[in-house]
Amino acid sequence: MRKPVIGVTGPIASGKTTVARAIAGRGGALLDCDALAHRALEDPVVRWRLASAFGPEILTASGRVSRKRLREAAFASERSLARLNAIIRPRVRAIIEDAVRRGKARADYIVLDAVLLFRYRFRFKIDFAVAVRAPAGKRLERIVKRDGVSRAEARRIMERQRGLERDWKRADAVIDTGAPLADVRREARRLREVILATGCGARR
Repeated sequence: MRKPVIGVTGPIASGKTTVARAIAGRGGALLDCDALAHRALEDPVVRWRLASAFGPEILTASGRVSRKRLREAAFASERSLARLNAIIRPRVRAIIEDAVRRGKARADYIVLDAVLLFRYRFRFKIDFAVAVRAPAGKRLERIVKRDGVSRAEARRIMERQRGLERDWKRADAVIDTGAPLADVRREARRLREVILATGCGARR
């Protein structure tokens, strides 16, 4: 039996996780690509390359990567962010591909929660992609509250993702989380049923 892969993407604090969880429901395996990416930071080679690129100050006293310091360094400029992606993306891609293989062994379908869904160039097929969006003001408030950063820093983080907007437009469907939460979840579940009923045939 073929196990389809549904990708959920969109900007930071857009509500991707809420939508991805609703789409996964009880029959799908939900893979948080951001969480999986953290595993890449445990790779000694990746740590060494990051410290070489961004300075030893991104490491803690125990030699682990401080995600907060790395985020601050990486989001300092477009060039820095590109450098981070070049170092970490190949390892993250391998980790995600392994997680998808494992997920297909235990679930009816896979749901990927991934900002960079269209940038990884996975070896498996994304059968259907869902873009999640929300008003900029709401996203700003979510980042400030969730991450404990200033509004100015939140705006800088949002701005650094503007280059991905063209990617998100490639999605097969859009869900706006500016609506009430119950409506968002209902729409996500409805979309899941449509996707599975049609065999995820929208993407080519």
